[in-house]
Amino acid sequence: MRNSMKKLISFALLAATALSTAACKGGGNSEEGTLYVYSFTSGFGDEWLTSLIADYEAKKKAEGVDIKVKPTANAADVHGSDMGNRDEVIYFLEQQNYYELVAGNYIADLSDVLTAPNPYDEGGKTLESKMFADQKAYLGRDVNGKTAYYAYPHYFTSFGIIYDVEVFDAKGYYLVEGYEEYDAATQLDYMFVGNTTGSTKTAGPDGQAGTSDDGLPTTYEEFFLLCDYINKKNDNPLIWSGQHRNSYLTHFINALATDYEGYEQMRLNFTFNGTATNLGKAENGQFVKDAQPTAITGAKGYEVARQAGKYYAMDFYNTLYNKSYIKDQKSTLYSSTFSHNDAQEAFLKNPESNNKNAMLLDGSWWEMEATTWFDQMSLINDAYSKSNKKYGWMPLPKQSPEKVGEKSAMYDIMYPLCMMKNGLDPNSWEYKYAVDFIQFANSDEQLAKFTQITGCTKALNYSLSPDQYNALTPYAKSFYDAYKASDIVFPYAQNDIFANNQKTFQEIDGTGTGSPLYKSNAYNIDKCFVKTVEDGESVDNYFNGMYTYFQGLGDIWK
Repeated sequence: MRNSMKKLISFALLAATALSTAACKGGGNSEEGTLYVYSFTSGFGDEWLTSLIADYEAKKKAEGVDIKVKPTANAADVHGSDMGNRDEVIYFLEQQNYYELVAGNYIADLSDVLTAPNPYDEGGKTLESKMFADQKAYLGRDVNGKTAYYAYPHYFTSFGIIYDVEVFDAKGYYLVEGYEEYDAATQLDYMFVGNTTGSTKTAGPDGQAGTSDDGLPTTYEEFFLLCDYINKKNDNPLIWSGQHRNSYLTHFINALATDYEGYEQMRLNFTFNGTATNLGKAENGQFVKDAQPTAITGAKGYEVARQAGKYYAMDFYNTLYNKSYIKDQKSTLYSSTFSHNDAQEAFLKNPESNNKNAMLLDGSWWEMEATTWFDQMSLINDAYSKSNKKYGWMPLPKQSPEKVGEKSAMYDIMYPLCMMKNGLDPNSWEYKYAVDFIQFANSDEQLAKFTQITGCTKALNYSLSPDQYNALTPYAKSFYDAYKASDIVFPYAQNDIFANNQKTFQEIDGTGTGSPLYKSNAYNIDKCFVKTVEDGESVDNYFNGMYTYFQGLGDIWK
């Protein structure tokens, strides 16, 4: 699709005009006093929305407002072209192309809703003020010299390592200060706390002794030492969904790459404007860095396919796969029937298992998604409930000691948005309560409740009070701390190349088979990197083939 940004903006202007003139048509079943909401449930479930609706209806009890939800587990069920014929007015969705929704005149202008003081927040705070700069730049459209917003950020989706803190504590899966003095081949036991007493843990990723990350791995090398040690102690280092391994492991690889590159360098994959400092090529199993930085422009946007972070992350997974205790788990980690729920179940059943699963690769939403298993485990012992069982979001290890201490960067995967369909009469009760509900849903109080219920954050800049923070589960505290301490990379930007080719630069393709952002022509063009590793093929070839693939896209680099 070669529509220019000017065409998109003109469509946005048409949308704004339509909003001011169209009458509310609805889907044919709307009734005054009832507001219909559509929510993509998936990993985050619907408990947060049920709570939100109950709070709002209680607030509006005297006005008789009724909210009805039509949840779904399939985001593909809703398209912009369908909205005009549906009863739902408000939509919570992910994996949507914002530019196409605006250009198609499907979603309403929310500018006044976001820029006006929120009646549900103190001090005249606006919803716009909670957005990050990159969100404002991407979602904000210039309509007659005024910034117009047609959607608002929803939940935050990232991928990483969750570890069982209680297993780590009981088994001593923490590095000992001075571990470097020992030989990993013959003295691995001496490198970890184990069952000994009085050992001093390393300072961990934050470099400060006496904090929650003491003894956790700081580098790729330390991480593999940890996995080797866990295996030696007859536990399983890592578990993940074999059914979804192509997408899940790609999420993990990209998380490592993002953390290596950092905010400014990773953003070049979408802005195509700046200086790339970590480019190079793969030779003989090594990354060979360019002698000089490279200026990135629209005409040379393909250069960012050569980023060091991508190579090191891919090589990390290749090393991991070839560990015997990973490669041999064909019945789980590489089985098309071992789902994400199965992996979560196995992880949560650690207390009842002789062989523990020390770490889980999963999304930030995993705790909410695993609610059924948490409930079952809590029936055995309340110590296994969400509020009591200690799980942690592990800081990602750095590629080398030189990178340790750099600020972490987290990547938002799913493009989640809150939207309102276009065509409502601004003077109607439906419009009045729809915009009011959006403001209420994104008040500081409700953002905190979302975090407390789901264990995750909204993709917004907000902070919890001490009381709100203390009400979180152990895992949620760990994730919230990581979110607040990290730079957040949102995978979008406001420029012609990205606007017209968004699917080309997405880390997720919606099919679970791979990633457009990591495509390579080294082998079969539709063969993702995870499958390439399983087939024993070259990481170097795949990485170098990413550059030739993106360079070969030709006309998009204008």
